[in-house]
Amino acid sequence: STRWTYGGALRGLSTLRIAGVPEHFNAPFHLAKSRGLYEAKGIDMQWDMTPQGTGAMGQKLDADEVDVAVMLSEGAVARIAQGSKTKVVGTYVKSPLRWGIHVKKGSPIRHPAELKGRVFGVSRMLSGSHLMAHVFADQQGWAPTTDAPLKIVGTLDGAREAMGKGEIDAWLWEKFTTKHLVDNGEWDIIGEVPTPWPCFLFVASETALASKGEQIQKMVEVTKTLCDEFKANDGDKTVQYVSENHALSIADAREWLEGTQWACALEVTKETFAKTQKALITIGQLDEVVSDSQLHAPICKVL
Repeated sequence: STRWTYGGALRGLSTLRIAGVPEHFNAPFHLAKSRGLYEAKGIDMQWDMTPQGTGAMGQKLDADEVDVAVMLSEGAVARIAQGSKTKVVGTYVKSPLRWGIHVKKGSPIRHPAELKGRVFGVSRMLSGSHLMAHVFADQQGWAPTTDAPLKIVGTLDGAREAMGKGEIDAWLWEKFTTKHLVDNGEWDIIGEVPTPWPCFLFVASETALASKGEQIQKMVEVTKTLCDEFKANDGDKTVQYVSENHALSIADAREWLEGTQWACALEVTKETFAKTQKALITIGQLDEVVSDSQLHAPICKVL
């Protein structure tokens, strides 16, 4: 599995390509890489920044463009249950993702219930934003297809453009990632929908599991040391880092850190598989529950 096309491989390292979104949750990967901690374990970790999110990362895994992806739990489970040649290898972030319900600044819509029949922007079909728009509609007792119509807008920038033009009425996204747009007066946040499950899972392609299982295990161990350090926030270093790198105020960075718990372990709870599949069936994305063994790799322990 050594690749000779990159500088790292020339030093006898094994390449491990990891896809993730450009969000504050993933800072431990960048910090570990900048300190040379992956190289010390014989790994040339190549980060594949994927702002389009979980659906796009799943496509990269299936196309063998990356080995591992840090994906939203519900999106990962949906893809695997529908036949993607990938498997859950562990839990990265175990706290829920807090999705904010956003509208254009000055919108007459002030409460989530007023969004019935309004257009929800989604990054792509079968994405986290698509699923959560439907989870939200289901919680409201609405019929998702008629009461929460969707428009595909691509990335967050696409959502900003569509919202500005009035093509969409609402956008569900992780609330701290979009907080700067609320602070600068572009959008308002009128509610929150936390996921009823842990937010991020590690997912690997079956190809990578067959040839790079050991590297995947080492990568998770190395990243865990940084997750623990990041969470500890010694000398307020994490809060400063998140504030500087992710356009959050010190107060918001602190609130985000307090609400975030990293597991970063080769394990997953039965409940994660059960709750995500229940939601996916509710929105019609899955027909039936698949067995846990179909969803996870042998190196992943089910708790």
